[in-house]
Amino acid sequence: MRAVRIAFISALGALCLITADAARADVYGKIRGTVTDPSGAVVPKVRIVATNTTTGISTSAISGSDGNYEFLQLAVPAIYTVTAEASGFKKFQVDGIHLSLNEIFVENLHLELGSVQETVSVSEQSLAQVETTSIELGAVINGTEIVNAPLNGRNFIDLMKLQPGVVEASDSRGGSGLGNYSTNGSEADQNSYLINGTDNNDLPLNEIQINVSPDAIAEFRMVTDTINPEYGRNSGAIVNAIIKSGSNQFHGSGFDFYRDTSLNAKNFFQPTPEVFHRNQFGATVGGPVWKDHTFFFFSYQGYRERAPESSGDCGCASAGTVPVFTAAERSGVFQSAPGVTDIGSSGKVSPFPLLGEDNAMHPAGTPYSAIFPSGTIPAADINPIAKTLLASIPAATVGSNYEFNPIV
Repeated sequence: MRAVRIAFISALGALCLITADAARADVYGKIRGTVTDPSGAVVPKVRIVATNTTTGISTSAISGSDGNYEFLQLAVPAIYTVTAEASGFKKFQVDGIHLSLNEIFVENLHLELGSVQETVSVSEQSLAQVETTSIELGAVINGTEIVNAPLNGRNFIDLMKLQPGVVEASDSRGGSGLGNYSTNGSEADQNSYLINGTDNNDLPLNEIQINVSPDAIAEFRMVTDTINPEYGRNSGAIVNAIIKSGSNQFHGSGFDFYRDTSLNAKNFFQPTPEVFHRNQFGATVGGPVWKDHTFFFFSYQGYRERAPESSGDCGCASAGTVPVFTAAERSGVFQSAPGVTDIGSSGKVSPFPLLGEDNAMHPAGTPYSAIFPSGTIPAADINPIAKTLLASIPAATVGSNYEFNPIV
């Protein structure tokens, strides 16, 4: 029982740390506005409730003496319903408020005289709101756009190129640089990558550290200019990805993105396309642990690839060579070349008896040059295990080298 209590306390402590970190990170949205009556006068002490339609979690607030109300930390992305109730007024309800990351949604509530049992409903689903609360320049790309975009390698960071003022970095060879992008004239390694508001930067190269599966991302917000002081650190873009969460309904997905040699085109001078196989596969699942209270979400992505090694300034595939036995050496003939010390001219001694070229047994300690004066090793001296290993080594194709196309 004591062990169970310790485990429970440890888990609770970890949950508190996670909660504290989430509260510190800017991964929320806000809804605020003013409550007025038919004459335009502000209405104080109105109870307002914001309900997340996917999780059923509700948050309440009371309008102040100036009629203003505000919900500071609402989970995103989500669709909210906001209701307002006050004595002497009809219940006012706003449906379809889509709240994105760091968005401040302004929803002014106009109450009508009547009974609270009556309800006035309006919908925000078809209305686009003009940003009037922040000077930041940026955009939000939702999960549907991320998954449906044709991403080579499924790197969601490539979607940065969809925003104005973003260009791909290049190195001195004309190829792609570190995989980063320059935003509005900033250096390509000055972007800041976040996951749920937490730093996700590779410090030496300032690239993204963890490339999250696109199926696991609910949306990401990219700030490109007039960045708020809350971010700091870098002068380029701020890319904050939000991971999906569970809801009151179970949901999930499965995927396998496949590329193969048979689907590739070849260089004009190549007889056949280069070998290339890639599978990116995985699944996601989310749902309720305790409806309206606790939820879970799990994501997995696997990656398998075989492709020719690229080298040189062109970044194209190049053949490699490795020294192997020649046909003569496979038969035991190791003749010395001019200026090269080989077994026939070696002064080193054998540690054990060997059968020499003269078909006589030479005792241990005899120099190799005396046992094999012409560099020819009798078949009886070759170990059976060595013969088996030799059979697995390919024959030389260029001189004493085997030329091959490396596969990684």
